[in-house]
Amino acid sequence: MALMNTTPRSSAEDIARALDPEVRGSELVALAAHRDLAVRAVIASRTDAPMATLISLAHESDARILEALAANPASPLWVLRKLATERRATIREAALSRLRTVEARAAVSA
Repeated sequence: MALMNTTPRSSAEDIARALDPEVRGSELVALAAHRDLAVRAVIASRTDAPMATLISLAHESDARILEALAANPASPLWVLRKLATERRATIREAALSRLRTVEARAAVSA
């Protein structure tokens, strides 16, 4: 009987998986809960990450994750509004800038 390889991947391998555009869906969700903050930050930057995953990552405290969310064009408005109240100026300003862009586009469309 063949045994499956149960050796855990390294964080570097998981970062590579998180960066791989072929990785989608449930694997992205699993990587968003990874113990390594760097892996979660990569998922926060993915425009194809599920909305619920981006919302969940907005509850993190790590600056890399929050900065990735603020820069991610796929981050929902709720996430940007939450980040706009962040105590760290770089994250707050990035979120406010994105909110202004979204609002300006909405005004032009209206």
